[in-house]
Amino acid sequence: MSLREIAKETGLNRRTVAKYLSGETPVAPPRRAPNGQPYRRIVDDVAPLIDAMLRAEILLKGAVIHERLVAEYGFTGSYQRIKMYLQEARPRVAEEMGISPSELAGLHRRFEVVPGAQAQVDWGDEGKVLAHVGIPKVYSFHMTLSYSRDPFCCFTTSQDLAGHLLRLPSPGVRPLRRCPDVDRLRPHQNGGPPARRTR
Repeated sequence: MSLREIAKETGLNRRTVAKYLSGETPVAPPRRAPNGQPYRRIVDDVAPLIDAMLRAEILLKGAVIHERLVAEYGFTGSYQRIKMYLQEARPRVAEEMGISPSELAGLHRRFEVVPGAQAQVDWGDEGKVLAHVGIPKVYSFHMTLSYSRDPFCCFTTSQDLAGHLLRLPSPGVRPLRRCPDVDRLRPHQNGGPPARRTR
């Protein structure tokens, strides 16, 4: 089997495969410290907390777990340590809960909102398509209503999101004009960075 085939099969870079096959690195990390005691990982101190979080919500993201551990428990380890621990812990906790690996792979979070309460918003930079008529820059405004998934797109010359959203003519977005969360958009107008998502 060639390096390329091994890399494709394992999902690793060819250089990584070559390094392991050359014998320059140990096949597995050492299990015990020189004094004969098992190595203590920084994540071992918070492992029971992580397991408890997974039992409450099996699909909880590693970034969320890391943020909670740092904020609530003073965890000083990196996100990468949490991510590595989750590769082992999530299937184990799922099995304890009676969730098979195939069921775990098929699970996803359902995202529910009430009609008119939320939209996903983004901007596109269309460049200088109208420069020949004196308009230096054109942007596309994209919005998808979260409940109905109805899309909306229009073109504009500014990224003044709050003002733009309140001027939209489409009947599909009228409920958003009455939504109190539109007020959260105001810091993004008048030259501020455009919002990528509104709630």
